[in-house]
Amino acid sequence: MSLISPETLLVVQAVLPSFTIALLGVLLGKVDRRRELNQKTISNLVYYFFTPCLVFSSLHKRSFDLLEFTLIGGAAFLLIAVMTPIAFYFKRRARVEQNGYCLPIIFMNTGNISLPIALLLFGNDGLAKAIMFHMMNILVLYSYGVYLVSGKPDFRQFFRIPALYATVLGVFAATTDLRAPELLMHGYSILCLGIDLLAYAAIPLLIVNLGYSMSVTTKLKTLMEDATGAFLRVVLGPLLAFGLVLCYRELGWLPIGADADPLVNLGYRTTEAIIILNAAMPGPVMAYLLNVKFDNCPEKAASMVALGTLAGIVTIPLTLHLINRFIAA
Repeated sequence: MSLISPETLLVVQAVLPSFTIALLGVLLGKVDRRRELNQKTISNLVYYFFTPCLVFSSLHKRSFDLLEFTLIGGAAFLLIAVMTPIAFYFKRRARVEQNGYCLPIIFMNTGNISLPIALLLFGNDGLAKAIMFHMMNILVLYSYGVYLVSGKPDFRQFFRIPALYATVLGVFAATTDLRAPELLMHGYSILCLGIDLLAYAAIPLLIVNLGYSMSVTTKLKTLMEDATGAFLRVVLGPLLAFGLVLCYRELGWLPIGADADPLVNLGYRTTEAIIILNAAMPGPVMAYLLNVKFDNCPEKAASMVALGTLAGIVTIPLTLHLINRFIAA
């Protein structure tokens, strides 16, 4: 009998690279005693340049089903909506004024942790559905999330989000049969290749910046104070998702029964598993990025993201076990 379950090993493999890169950021913060590294400059580069490349890169080669996206994207939106008042309640309990405290509780790391797990456990179908969930999470994060931390109730702020245009272009490229002269198509392929290469830099830069911030601002007392927010994300998130899946079944949107076509039934169960898996993710590094950009309690965001990711090594395998027992079986 193995001491480590396959689910735990899978999560450790997905999370370990992020922790390794974050540790390098922490070491960089210890070496850089004069604080010569400008975190806001790096955050702006990621926000305006590398993240849009990452979003477009993750979308432009994918295929999308509108009805399926409505079901999965709607689940992401509902989970975010339900977590919002809960996050604000605990923000008041913690006596924190800045709304940036709420972002790592409301939003999920649906990118660099959940996508590889979805691919390995549920194949290409699971990956495609995980990307649909990721799209909605990112879209709301870079609209409503930006509104929360910027403190500007200006609707024009929504149209100043680079990732929004990257999402629109990515979906357009994925759903449109582009027909153009061979030379233009060759140029388009080279452009996409360059964007893909730039996209690889987004996540490492974000995580290094996170580690650097923790080395500068995070103390043991801060970590203990922010543990509640981190655990809310990884414990309450999947519980809400299980409830949402049951509601979908009751409404007939995700039918279940022995008389269902096995292939169709398998697709429904994969959809349910992806919804719950993503809801179990810790807070995203992108939330920390926005807190840095708008100077909205980035030290608390760093603590919650780090603690939530660490806790995820335990809570995500547990969630996968429950999925295998009650959903995918």
